[in-house]
Amino acid sequence: MNAARSHIDTVQWSWHGSAAAAAGSRSATEVGAARRTATAGTALADALLGAAASIGPARLAALSIADEAIASGFAVADDGRVSAPPFVSGNALADLLIQAQLAEQATVFEARLVPALATVGELDARAGAALDTATAQLGATAEAVTGNLGTDVLPEPTPGTTAAENKKYWDLLTEEQRHRVIEEHPDWVGSRDGIPSAVRHEANVGRFDDERARLEAERDRLQAKHDDNLFGGAFTGDDTALWYAEQKLRDLEEVENVVAGNPEGRLMLLDLQSGERGMAAFAVGDPDTADHISVTTPGLNSNVDDSFNAMVKEACLLRSEAEYQLDTVGRDETVASIAWLGYGPPQTTGPSVLDVARGVLEVIQSDRAEAGAAKLARFYDGLDVASTRPNPHITALGHSYGSLTTGLALQDPGPGQSVDDAVFYGSPGVNASDESDLGLTEGHAYVMEADEDRIVTEIGKVRVFGPDPGTAEFEQLSVNAGVSPDSVIRDGVHSHSQYSQLGNNAELRMSGYNMAVVVAGLSEQAVRR
Repeated sequence: MNAARSHIDTVQWSWHGSAAAAAGSRSATEVGAARRTATAGTALADALLGAAASIGPARLAALSIADEAIASGFAVADDGRVSAPPFVSGNALADLLIQAQLAEQATVFEARLVPALATVGELDARAGAALDTATAQLGATAEAVTGNLGTDVLPEPTPGTTAAENKKYWDLLTEEQRHRVIEEHPDWVGSRDGIPSAVRHEANVGRFDDERARLEAERDRLQAKHDDNLFGGAFTGDDTALWYAEQKLRDLEEVENVVAGNPEGRLMLLDLQSGERGMAAFAVGDPDTADHISVTTPGLNSNVDDSFNAMVKEACLLRSEAEYQLDTVGRDETVASIAWLGYGPPQTTGPSVLDVARGVLEVIQSDRAEAGAAKLARFYDGLDVASTRPNPHITALGHSYGSLTTGLALQDPGPGQSVDDAVFYGSPGVNASDESDLGLTEGHAYVMEADEDRIVTEIGKVRVFGPDPGTAEFEQLSVNAGVSPDSVIRDGVHSHSQYSQLGNNAELRMSGYNMAVVVAGLSEQAVRR
């Protein structure tokens, strides 16, 4: 099966047309069916091994007790009852005393043997149930594979594949199979990089009801445990789990509001299971057809409930400004701006008073950035792969701790660098000294720092995460108030959160303007420091 699939994969790059699509789809279906059969067979084997591992020692323990009793002259019944042998010496008093001692020994043997046999019986029943389940699963899988192969069985995407492989998986599906995947298995494609953004959006939105039901059930289960516990959940962790379950319900509500308020957007990621808090990514515009794509990654204390709506609004402003700047130079090009919260930045809020200390410690460590960088790098690659443009212009934007995540993502060893430009603002460091460290062309990494930004002055200057970006070999852009090249008066930046926000005159600040022209591929119009 693997050899056949390998042959199909080898020729797929040069073999096109309906026959090629049919062969690829059939191959993917059969590989998926074989994988499910192997999984069911493994489950049966595991059940057999588990039965042997659990019942064997218990059976030996029971037999050892029975053998000991029999060797001592006692009679042992199948149900574990032990009878003392008769003792006759001719001395009535001696016979009475010794018979009493033998009866007592029989009671001791029986007290040991009956529970041991009960344990064997219980383990045997459990093993039997497990074997029945595994056998039924294998039978059902085999029936589905042999009876429906190529028709009803959907080919599954392989876990851990690249964005290019994910795209290939989707391209080989028939229209009917694609519809069924979205309807029956939206989790297969909703957050899978390389899949078209419209497909991801439909799949993710289609999960809203199921996710809400799952989270509500988990919340209710934890609430019931909490209410039944004399100490609440203080000593079990249930109170913390309950807090995060309720938080994820709020996260889901926020995502639904964002989708409802931006009907032309694309929900490219929805993950309410793998982390403490929810994760999401939303595109304003169509990244599959856009000439220019930006991805903004936030930092400290950013979370879906508190931050996602504001991030999407800022993405709207950025896209609007970038397309306006393109219009002013006569370039009929489109922009898609993405708010990416696909990782867990450090948080100083939570169910415990210790969360403040935890967040402060995490923001001076790179663990969360490293975990997020791997996901972000794959996301960049997926944008490039899914694009219908031959070479989309992709800009990575990183704010605060998110700039470290962005910098590490650009250094992630992958199939190639998908990002063309990077802008770091309010950055504590990006673990790089120049563009070559990031896999970028010289002159295509930009930094913006405000003198009043404490993240820059208190963390960036002490070089916790590499050289200070403001003094490294990057393009240094202005955040000061002034008139931009398009003759617009723009406010400056005076705090850590203002870089992407509107100024008092309802125009983007100088920092926002600079981001927009870089995103638009007009970096020559950026205002330098």
